[in-house]
Amino acid sequence: MSEKTPVKAQESSSFPLVILAAVVVAAMVLIFFSGSSRIDRSAIGTDGLALWLKREGIAVEPSAPEEVRGEKTPILRLLPLYDTDLTVGRGETKELEAGSPAATLRNLSLETFRAKIGNADTLVVLPKWRSDMVTSGTATPEVLIPTGQLTIFGLWRGPSVRSAGEDFVVSPIIDSRTGEAMDGEAALYAPRVLSDVFDEACAPLLTLGDKGTLLARCEDLWGEGDSFYMLSDPDLLDNHGLANGDNARLAPAVIGKLAEGRPVYIDNTTYANITDTSGLDPRERSLADLERFFEYPFSLLWISIVVTAGLALWRGSRRFGSPVGEADTADMASKTRTIAASARLLRLSGDQDDLVFAYVDARMDTLDAAVLGPSRRPMTAPETMAQIMTRVRRRVPETGERLAQTYDAVVKTGLDSHQRLAALIPFEKAVQETLDAFGHASRPS
Repeated sequence: MSEKTPVKAQESSSFPLVILAAVVVAAMVLIFFSGSSRIDRSAIGTDGLALWLKREGIAVEPSAPEEVRGEKTPILRLLPLYDTDLTVGRGETKELEAGSPAATLRNLSLETFRAKIGNADTLVVLPKWRSDMVTSGTATPEVLIPTGQLTIFGLWRGPSVRSAGEDFVVSPIIDSRTGEAMDGEAALYAPRVLSDVFDEACAPLLTLGDKGTLLARCEDLWGEGDSFYMLSDPDLLDNHGLANGDNARLAPAVIGKLAEGRPVYIDNTTYANITDTSGLDPRERSLADLERFFEYPFSLLWISIVVTAGLALWRGSRRFGSPVGEADTADMASKTRTIAASARLLRLSGDQDDLVFAYVDARMDTLDAAVLGPSRRPMTAPETMAQIMTRVRRRVPETGERLAQTYDAVVKTGLDSHQRLAALIPFEKAVQETLDAFGHASRPS
């Protein structure tokens, strides 16, 4: 028995540590996934661009701004595409790409795309890499999306881009309107430029040397007056591209010129966060407003609260031990056996009178608490007895008289053990009547 006790204690003390470890691990997982997605943190993502633009003095919106349908939002929306054809749904895309590395990493509908470009000036960045690039981070010809697969808008026959070289190509970026080269040279792996299908609809703004159009302004592709900027090669802006050549110097220059002092919002969502206020009370709220309190960065606050609460509970259990509950059946049985054994020893030793006097004192203590209460002034034992008798006689005269008579009969000197025990029965009855009269349980404790 003594050998098992330390093991049990060790197991019970280690349990809070297990719970705390689970809470911390869960918190770290939530912190890791509550921010940007795996794509945005990968080599082809744009998390690095956001940090770099801030460092270069260009304001970046950390979350989606409030947008109202029909009103131009004063931002430059940077919209990286990871969808090779916006006219093809998610289910059909999976069927077409089954058995090969995925080219569509984030499905975006054409309707959502048009809503985004219609509500704010938008720089659309065309896709270039398959899913293998997310996992490996290594640029090879095998992880490039074939140009023939990039139909994007589905408006023309033929691809949206064409190849402008193999391996790394270092080239100046030329302003098509002035013919001047930007400061620095772009370094792009297997660069892509816009294909000829955009010649009529899009005006070139920047070219990759003499290889073709890198950035263009496209006007009214769907006949509704919407226009947007389009970048043919994402490596000028993405995480791995910023580390090549002078791309880190060119990217803020290109984006800053398009933003014209407005903040930049890098939009990696697949939905249009645009409110239609026509005919609606702008003060109306929904459950979506409450959900914002559980999104990033508020999720970090909730995680901190959970971790802090876990630490506090663990520390409390270590310092004060487990909560103390009511005495269980085993404890009560042990106390009963102890009392019975003490009574037996008193009887065997001939001290039954002491046992009776101890019982009478205990019952008078009970009456003291019930009749006089815990707030009485300090008194000697005789004074306390007198006050009890006076208070009982005042409320229930007959019971008070019986209580005084039976008490005197029990404690009277000169009685043998049998007489004293016999006098104890009417005393107990008087005590019970007194407790009933003062609204307390009438059973002896």
